[in-house]
Amino acid sequence: MLMNRRGFVLRTSMVTLGGCLAPSALAREGLARVGRTRLGLEEQILDWAKLTGQTKAVVNLALGGNSVMVVSGGEALVIDSKFPYLGPALREDAKAEAGGDSVSLLNTHHHGDHTGGNSAFVGRGKTYAHPKAIERIRGQIDNYRTGAEAAVGQVSQNLAGNRRAIELAVEVAENAANMSADDFVPTDAVEGGSRIDVGELTLDIHHFGAGHTDNDIVVHIASENVVHTGDLVFNGLHPYFDPRGGVTAKGWIRSLSSVLDLCDDETTVVPGHGPVGGREIIEKARGYLEQLVEAVGAEIEKGTSKEDAQQMTWPFMDGLGFEQVKSRAVGAVYDQIKGS
Repeated sequence: MLMNRRGFVLRTSMVTLGGCLAPSALAREGLARVGRTRLGLEEQILDWAKLTGQTKAVVNLALGGNSVMVVSGGEALVIDSKFPYLGPALREDAKAEAGGDSVSLLNTHHHGDHTGGNSAFVGRGKTYAHPKAIERIRGQIDNYRTGAEAAVGQVSQNLAGNRRAIELAVEVAENAANMSADDFVPTDAVEGGSRIDVGELTLDIHHFGAGHTDNDIVVHIASENVVHTGDLVFNGLHPYFDPRGGVTAKGWIRSLSSVLDLCDDETTVVPGHGPVGGREIIEKARGYLEQLVEAVGAEIEKGTSKEDAQQMTWPFMDGLGFEQVKSRAVGAVYDQIKGS
């Protein structure tokens, strides 16, 4: 029996994944169940957690930045597209929820774990980002192409047994060499004060200046009392500092104060990474940054070198994930204070 390359890769992926589980476990779980959940009448490829009646989110550290889906009146909008191998699954899930092809995309900022899946959306509906994000996304094509080439390995590691996700990832990998920057670049620029309508819902777009990057977008869905902060908030994690992306600790603190003004005690807050929470996760993120600036500033006053400061830790850092980016945060703040 002849088998084409796609069929071979898919079969090999499933055999490799299946080998990790005993046959009884496979029978018990079933391919259709692993990594899936049911929301409304449609079975989803990814595991979406319901936030409100018209919003839901994929919250999983292994899958990149948190994505939110907004559904209303036969339309859907996805906030952040994760990695290249996940973009098609996000869009397919959104189409199923909307009941049709009216699916749009919004990027909260340019980082690849929030924009890598853009090619599944661009050219198929409205795609939104801050003007500076659009510029930066265009310059990341090599990273996107590399991510697409690795799609099968990534889906095998993170969504073992999810047959549809694997099928879509195989297609992404096969198309990697043909991808261009235009496949990833959003076509519609939005800034602070913009509004996006999704069916009967309105999304208010906020940009409070440079913070995590120079192109951070915060999405406020007032009627649902939901705020997506993008990477202005890392919940339970050390924040990622990207000097080349326009990060500024003091601007980040100011941005978080502005995000708090959008929230009340009942607001659902979706961070860029980490569990969904309320306004308290914004307060914790701001507190971390305030203490980081104070602690690093004190070390600079003592004459501590950047290298020595990066080896230091303080109580407010205890027990947080993303340990690998902690010294990077210290170093970035050190440079900002020294350069101010």
